[in-house]
Amino acid sequence: MRNERPTTSIFRRIKWSKWVAKSNCRRNLTLTGSEQQPELRQGFKVGGAESDLFQGTADYYRRYRRPYPPEVLAYLVDTFKLDGQGRLLDVGCGTGQVFQGLASRFDEVVAIDADAEMVAAARQTVVEQKLEHVHVRQMLGESVTEELGSFRVATFGASFHWMDRLNVANLVYDRLEKGGGLVVLLYTGIHEEKTAWEAVVCRVLEKWLGQQRRAGGGVYKEGERHEAILARSRFGQAEVHDICVEEDWSIDEIVGFLYSTSYASKGVLGAKCEAFEADLRARLRNLSEAGQFRKEVEYTTIWGRK
Repeated sequence: MRNERPTTSIFRRIKWSKWVAKSNCRRNLTLTGSEQQPELRQGFKVGGAESDLFQGTADYYRRYRRPYPPEVLAYLVDTFKLDGQGRLLDVGCGTGQVFQGLASRFDEVVAIDADAEMVAAARQTVVEQKLEHVHVRQMLGESVTEELGSFRVATFGASFHWMDRLNVANLVYDRLEKGGGLVVLLYTGIHEEKTAWEAVVCRVLEKWLGQQRRAGGGVYKEGERHEAILARSRFGQAEVHDICVEEDWSIDEIVGFLYSTSYASKGVLGAKCEAFEADLRARLRNLSEAGQFRKEVEYTTIWGRK
């Protein structure tokens, strides 16, 4: 996992390209400073159309993207002293993985996503869980304005990297109450090769999609780290905190999760989809006749306070 700790505020000394295991899987960093702005792009996506990133994934996203675990939610509740009052802005809400766990901690939740299918699925989550104070709107993060009102916390659940992050961070800063926070939530996927079964997933992805990671109709290229972006924004600094959670995965959950992603959706796989799935299932079954696997998932919280 991302375990290297900085001894100064110079970001460039931190190496992020490798992921190594940690004994207690907890990390706390405070970062400040400035870096040169990277080239402009559509978040971490290069090429393709703006609308094709998660095209056709919403149903898989709703069924196979897990809500954030209690350990992560408890950290947010403690950090921002959430007591059931105020408003939450959930940016890039997907199908509700963040708001369904935090809704009870706010008077009102406004959840936005750019994808119409995600918005429809998020509204289904609202209905099923009877979250009457959660309002879902189709909107880009770059379109956040004073019309939305003010918020106590703004969350980005695995969504910040698809946006014009510095611009969005500054827009959100204006929407936060004094003492409010912008929170970026991340977690390790199932392609980190930390376990034998994840290595199998990686080999199958490479076989059917090549070595270049896809992002819808484009490709995925990492940019400046989120904490560096927040430190350059009006927030001025960023806190980083890691929590690891042991999770069990079935073969169905692994396949469904991959279909929910921007890099291995059915739209990306196209005509290869059926053969890809058959190959993956067969290889995973060879590792575990029961079809059950375990991994340590690292949840990273990166936040800045107004």
